[in-house]
Amino acid sequence: MGFYSRLRDARGDDEDLQRCVESVVDQLQSAVDPRKPGMLLGKIQSGKTRAFLGVIARAFDRDFDMAIVLTKGTKTLANQTVKRIARDFKDFIDDDEILLFDIMSTPDALTKAELRRKIIIVAKKQVKNLDRIQALFDNTYPELREKRVLLVDDEADMASIRFTKKKGEDNYDQGTIANQMDRLRETLPGIAFLQVTATPYALYLQPEAYDEATEAKEVFYPKRPAFTVLLPIHGAYVGGEAYFGGWGADDPRYYLYAEVDNREHDALRTADGRSIREDRIWTSENIKMLRRALMSFLLAITVRRRQQADLDQRPQKYAMIIHNDTQRAAHDWQWETVNKIAKAFESAVEQDDIRLQNLFDEAYGDLMQSVIANGGHMPPASDALADVRTMIIDGELNVQRVNSDAQLEPLLDPETAELRLRTKANLFIGGSILDRGITVPNLIAFYYGRNPKRMQADTVLQHSRMYGARHHDDLAVTRFYTSRGVHTRLSNIYALETALREAFESGAHDAGVVFIQSDTRQGFVPCAPSKIKLSDVVAIRPNEALLPTRFDTIAASRLARHVAVIDKLVPSTAFDARAFVDISLEQATALLDAIEPTIELAEDGEFDWDAMRGLLQYYAERDRGHALLLVETGRRLDRAKSGDRSGLSILGTTELRALVRSPMRTAPAIVLLRQEGGPGLGWKAGPFWWPMLVAPPQATPCVFATKSAA
Repeated sequence: MGFYSRLRDARGDDEDLQRCVESVVDQLQSAVDPRKPGMLLGKIQSGKTRAFLGVIARAFDRDFDMAIVLTKGTKTLANQTVKRIARDFKDFIDDDEILLFDIMSTPDALTKAELRRKIIIVAKKQVKNLDRIQALFDNTYPELREKRVLLVDDEADMASIRFTKKKGEDNYDQGTIANQMDRLRETLPGIAFLQVTATPYALYLQPEAYDEATEAKEVFYPKRPAFTVLLPIHGAYVGGEAYFGGWGADDPRYYLYAEVDNREHDALRTADGRSIREDRIWTSENIKMLRRALMSFLLAITVRRRQQADLDQRPQKYAMIIHNDTQRAAHDWQWETVNKIAKAFESAVEQDDIRLQNLFDEAYGDLMQSVIANGGHMPPASDALADVRTMIIDGELNVQRVNSDAQLEPLLDPETAELRLRTKANLFIGGSILDRGITVPNLIAFYYGRNPKRMQADTVLQHSRMYGARHHDDLAVTRFYTSRGVHTRLSNIYALETALREAFESGAHDAGVVFIQSDTRQGFVPCAPSKIKLSDVVAIRPNEALLPTRFDTIAASRLARHVAVIDKLVPSTAFDARAFVDISLEQATALLDAIEPTIELAEDGEFDWDAMRGLLQYYAERDRGHALLLVETGRRLDRAKSGDRSGLSILGTTELRALVRSPMRTAPAIVLLRQEGGPGLGWKAGPFWWPMLVAPPQATPCVFATKSAA
């Protein structure tokens, strides 16, 4: 039997994964050319390592002799990769069929027998590591240059696709790591190159002239993939759709997000006894949601362990992450604060303090909604409280800081290389070290305070440790704690990621997404993908809605005048027609222009009216320059329920949703909902008009760049 057939049987690879592996190797074998890399595109925490190890095994069956696996530049991740390969390939290594080592721990003087084996080398994407690989081929074992080599770039967007614009020039330069990889690809005539990633931005966002840079001082080998194979996603996978998909209150995913005030995130960044006083642990507004998050975490564990016991299942241990900052001093302050809260919990149990009961009641009421929406059993409050009290007294909450390789290594399970859960409730406080490649089992609480405005979108997605294989009953007690502004930007990033990914799934790899931007002279024009800032985009998919949320009206004295003007702009035939009315692009734009001044975004609210107008124009100009208008009046939506960015719950009835999302529509749709508003429904005034733009069902996914990169 071959390498992959034995590995497949040992791991129990399903048919979808087998087809994926075969497809990748088939295309790599026909493209053994350093200028034609391939791409394996998965999702965050979706089993990419399992897949590329299958590819390596199958490549060895197809006469490849060596594999070089490049990992994120941390010692821990390199060690974890070596352990994972050693585990999957144990029989091959024991039988002297495969030789495995980290490039920084290369065995002395490899024998001829060892050099005849299949060889797997693991290296960090770090200068010294790549220098050693180059020296291995150039100096130590030059005979290896004639071998067929598979280069696997894990997290291909991390360091291997990076460009900087040369000051005062139009040319782009690439980073040191990318240059070293290019030199290696140039050195080995029999090399095949496979990129593995979960973030497809690098496929689009490369300098336009990169592929033609042959006249530059250095030869930049193209990293835009010659082919892309999508990794099949298993049924237990939980990703961005769960967190940002726009679910109704009858779905447990509706309750995943818990809003944190920005001031709380800021109070946890710097040690300050004035912002978080020890004598105000129970009352401080600066740790209101952190306090609640810790109680909800303990209660969630109680709920799940009771459910598991009822089904005669083994009770599980669970994890929570606090990722608020990158600085160690901040981690120490957060660790100190969490321990103060834990100590307050212990004292409250011992003294039967009513404040513990009140906090528990808050958490119980919240979790009960999602457990019931999931069709699960919620234990009686008295039983659950007794369990929580026992966990607190027994010291089951284990709080650990993780902000360096040295701290992380002892926390990893030696068998699985996952974070080891030592108690029922395990809380990890850290920063970037908890990013790519680190698997956190049974993660049901994620407190996130980083600000994506200052990050690359692919990096932000990699922070999403709550993605991955999750039991659906665990999801019902999971909570994601972050500020409204961060949640909005993460939602925007998810929309962009989804639009790009769907372009691949449709097969339109080269022209699958349209990028446009505002231009003062020409209106809205095409935009080179490499010119946009990923955190400053509005992405919209076919039949998806774009609408303002998190807003209030202007004062009643001014609102009435504006609404009177809008009422006259709306065609009389459109009022409550329960059908679309054809209008010109100019009419549609005039309606949006008139409505914009009536809406005041919340302090942490984000909506780009230019993007709405630009996308409307783009879609309308592709359908005879017109749009469709749907008008509904007498709407009475409470402001507290106005945050659904998908617009589905705001539309309301199933009938109206079906009309708006009809697959037969070819033009962009403007939906105007005349809300009654007023203080009784939580609004400053009323009535007012609430607009939404719905893209045509058969349209191309579109990305509007609200800002251009310098």
